[in-house]
Amino acid sequence: MPDQERLTAILLMRAALPLTKTLLEEKPELARKYAGWNRVIQFQVKDDPELACHLQFVDGKLDYVVGRHPSPHIDFVFKTPADFVALMSGKFALPKIRGAIRHFGTLVKFLPLLLGLTLLLPSKLPKEPEERALKVKMLLYFTSVALSLLNKYGHEGMQEFTRDMPDRIFQWSVQSGEPAAYLRIKKGRTKAGKGIYGRRRPFAHMIFSSIDAAFLVLTGQIDNNEAMRDGLLVVDGSPEHAKDISTIMKNIESMIA
Repeated sequence: MPDQERLTAILLMRAALPLTKTLLEEKPELARKYAGWNRVIQFQVKDDPELACHLQFVDGKLDYVVGRHPSPHIDFVFKTPADFVALMSGKFALPKIRGAIRHFGTLVKFLPLLLGLTLLLPSKLPKEPEERALKVKMLLYFTSVALSLLNKYGHEGMQEFTRDMPDRIFQWSVQSGEPAAYLRIKKGRTKAGKGIYGRRRPFAHMIFSSIDAAFLVLTGQIDNNEAMRDGLLVVDGSPEHAKDISTIMKNIESMIA
């Protein structure tokens, strides 16, 4: 079993930080803050090459890139994976921030985007419909990628689930069709994606009746059985496998809490 803190750091770095792009897509007023920006913001755990990535703005357009950049404007350097997890989980953390003095304005301007990711945290339960819809989208995108990362980095339960599985699609969507995300599993390998998988019928399709229904289920305010009983969730396909993967999804929630 991999180190829990390191695995959580991988999930947050590889599945949560890329959602800064989703925040900019869904929040035009936030995106305007970075119009014309040409900056690189890096995150890294010291002496761990797998725990390094950077956000690269080119003329205001953002790309998420795995690995280190040779000359970032701002470089968040963490001593341990636990320190990175603490920052991303809204807890106290004091990373070394290279470039903070020279590019102080860049650091200050970037922080609202970083803080926007706290919407993923289980403790964040917004009341505004727009924020609820955004949280549902971010959770679906995050969870599908996180499941794939669990498999790749040695999570025992996820690897057992995927090991002998033939080519199958696990799909999540709101009844309107948006947002949606999927996970493809084939003989121990996994790949996450956004939207509806169009090449074949899902093996298990978890369909939420509305954004509010998805919000209640994905934030753990009601469980799957209760949601299905009340018509908030329909499982088209294998309910047993949907239940198994939902249990692993709950593990992800507890990891980032």
